[in-house]
Amino acid sequence: MNAPFQYGTLATKENFVDRVEDRAQLKDFLSSHINVMLVSPRRWGKSSLVKVAMEELQNENKNVRVCFIDGFSIGSEAEFYRTFASQVIACASSKMEKRIQDAKRFLTGVVPQVVIRDDVTNFMAFDVKFVPQEQDQMDILRLPEMLARAKGIQIIVCIDEFQQLANLPEYKNMEGKMRSAWQQQQHVSYCLYGSKRHMMMDIFNDSNSPFYRFGQMVFLDKIPKTEWMPFIIDTFERSGKHIHESFAEQVCDIVECHSWYLQQFCYFIWNATLGEVTEQAFQYGLRQLINTNSPMFLSDTEALATSQIEMLRAIKDDVQQLSSIEAKRVYNLGNPNTISKNKKALQAKDIIELRNGKFAFVDPVYKIWFSQEY
Repeated sequence: MNAPFQYGTLATKENFVDRVEDRAQLKDFLSSHINVMLVSPRRWGKSSLVKVAMEELQNENKNVRVCFIDGFSIGSEAEFYRTFASQVIACASSKMEKRIQDAKRFLTGVVPQVVIRDDVTNFMAFDVKFVPQEQDQMDILRLPEMLARAKGIQIIVCIDEFQQLANLPEYKNMEGKMRSAWQQQQHVSYCLYGSKRHMMMDIFNDSNSPFYRFGQMVFLDKIPKTEWMPFIIDTFERSGKHIHESFAEQVCDIVECHSWYLQQFCYFIWNATLGEVTEQAFQYGLRQLINTNSPMFLSDTEALATSQIEMLRAIKDDVQQLSSIEAKRVYNLGNPNTISKNKKALQAKDIIELRNGKFAFVDPVYKIWFSQEY
């Protein structure tokens, strides 16, 4: 039997834990033409949330079309415009139009270039070698609105890991063009989401940024333990295995209800269980969880300065007065300027965060690994 717990892919159907309020809010904003900037740490389930919510919205309203773009895979300005145009055209095309496009690809062996013109209903996808010029770029950014008006539909453009675009050399020029074109659109909504919180805040919450007040900022919370525990127990039961409530609660507590790690932890426990989860299976699952993620943790830690590692040691030991004489002596934290820089650097890397007025590790499993290694 296939394992009933999923990680590394988008959670769908029975593997998606409800997030009823989050789904409803996302659908309400975007269907009301309010742009959304969705922010959460890595692997909290935001991509799954957007996917499920948009599928529901399309089922509820047949005039809504959604296109998804993965910002993480975009390597250049030209690739962004090609991808943007291709995905928007694909989502707006009817089944007949898609068949015609597929036939042309089959007959010619290439994808025809787009010719920007008034007859938008006949647009085709860009050839992969096409490099859009200045006017082409603005026409491409206006394309969703042109198609939506021509076809009498609403288009929602979802761009995952949007902050990755800011790493492109041409981003500052792109940023102004995107805002200029998108803010005037009446039949298109944008859902821009990402996991680098500081970068997303710089893009959308800085009054000097073109995207300042572009729409509604939404900060995704963790799914609470009260929803995770029934999910864990029911999923084990559906697969013919049993997990006691106390073990399900420990899973939630150890990974701090982190979506990715919870599914991964349960996967390892489930694999080690024949009928009912035992302490041995539970501990095996925990070891596997830490060992599987160790290479990533080691790589991230080796990239840190020694004084930053010392600061993590202090935070691991719940030291909050990092500038105190005692903390600097015990942990070799350096001078006040170094301490201030390291706080900002570790926060920018999403390794630590201020939580209820105290510094804490963002990643709960990384904290466990770091505590064992350092």
